[in-house]
Amino acid sequence: MMSFSDLISAIRHRLRTVIIVGLLVFGALVALAMVQKRQYSASSSLLVDLTQSDSNAANANGNAQQNASVIDTIIGTQIDIIRSNAVLEEVARTDPAFQSAAFGETAEQRIQNATGLLRRQLMIGSEKGSNVIRLSYTATDPEAAAATLNRIVDTYLTKQVELRTSPARNSAKWYDERTRAVRERFEAAQRRLSDFQRANGIVGVDRMDIEGDRAKNLSTELVQAQAEAAAARARATSSDGPEVESSTIVQELQREVGLQAGKVAELSKTLGAAHPTMVAANAQLSALRSELAKARSTQAGALDSASLAAGRREAELRARLEQQQQRMLSMSGVQDQLNVLQRDVDATRQTYDTVRQRFNEASLQSEISQANASRLDEAVAPLLPSTPNLPLWFAAALVLGLGAGIGAAAAQEFVRPRLRTASGTASALDLDVIVDMTALDGAGRHHSNREFAA
Repeated sequence: MMSFSDLISAIRHRLRTVIIVGLLVFGALVALAMVQKRQYSASSSLLVDLTQSDSNAANANGNAQQNASVIDTIIGTQIDIIRSNAVLEEVARTDPAFQSAAFGETAEQRIQNATGLLRRQLMIGSEKGSNVIRLSYTATDPEAAAATLNRIVDTYLTKQVELRTSPARNSAKWYDERTRAVRERFEAAQRRLSDFQRANGIVGVDRMDIEGDRAKNLSTELVQAQAEAAAARARATSSDGPEVESSTIVQELQREVGLQAGKVAELSKTLGAAHPTMVAANAQLSALRSELAKARSTQAGALDSASLAAGRREAELRARLEQQQQRMLSMSGVQDQLNVLQRDVDATRQTYDTVRQRFNEASLQSEISQANASRLDEAVAPLLPSTPNLPLWFAAALVLGLGAGIGAAAAQEFVRPRLRTASGTASALDLDVIVDMTALDGAGRHHSNREFAA
């Protein structure tokens, strides 16, 4: 068996064979690569706006795994749209490159054949969790590959807007019709409620609450009036009570009576009862006492009047409270009917608001003029073909040529073996090599190491 050192030595001595065979194999593979039919792949990419596709994905408040699943679902849907017949048939219908007779005799045949070709030559992919879609289209002409891919992308963006606005437009039309019907029901319910309120003299829906508040206020006023009437009656029962004596007029007259009585008592010490001065003083005292009695009587009458007024107010409030209670009893049945009608109005109003909101949303969505995807880069004509892969072919030709050259040298060495190294000589002759003299130069100097075998 040839050792590695023998193989290296054989390659060095048969280098011409290695080069010739290697070049032949390399040239043959390069020529094979050059004669193969060339295919060019143009590439482009799209960025999908997830915020317009799914608000939940845009919020990104959920867990990452769920968001990645939502993103993959949206991207998968967009890829299916690009591969759909709606997009590819539109490209086949509008691209002049697919209108030739090579794709069929009739327009329908040309569209079907071109759609099949587009689907086979179009490659679409995306990284997991990414919202970027990568597209490539392969054709025999680099300019045609780039133009077709750009047309596919343009058609997809146009179709996507149509796919988004068309259902929204139909929904807006349906909601508009429903809005009119719901509004009529709402107006009818509101009309029934107004008629009922007008017929029963009710202003406002919460009439019972208003009447209840009014009865509560009357009750409070009645309690207060009862207390005030009781107090007035208590003051009126005593004509010489503290309420009468606390009057300013009465107190002033009492003071004057006291002063005049003191003056009469002082005069009586020196004057007789018939003395004119004494007579005048007694007459003035009698007049003051008469005024005092009259003032007390007037004050007592005022207290009686206040007591009567308080009693009348108490009676009036009691009558109003009883009347209010009777009114509430009579309104209990009316209030039940009023509540039923009000609930009908509330339900129809809620339905009308909901339908109206949906109609506004659908109307806004139907007016969208931009797709939720944008082109990141436009396809350009590739400089190198994708098939065959020339750099790979050149590298393979180089490796295979080198291997063929080395194989040819090894085959020649196997057919015509040579003793080239000490180890190979020892192995071939089964003898020990004492001295290796293969490295003597022309001057007889020895540069090799001595080989000693056991």
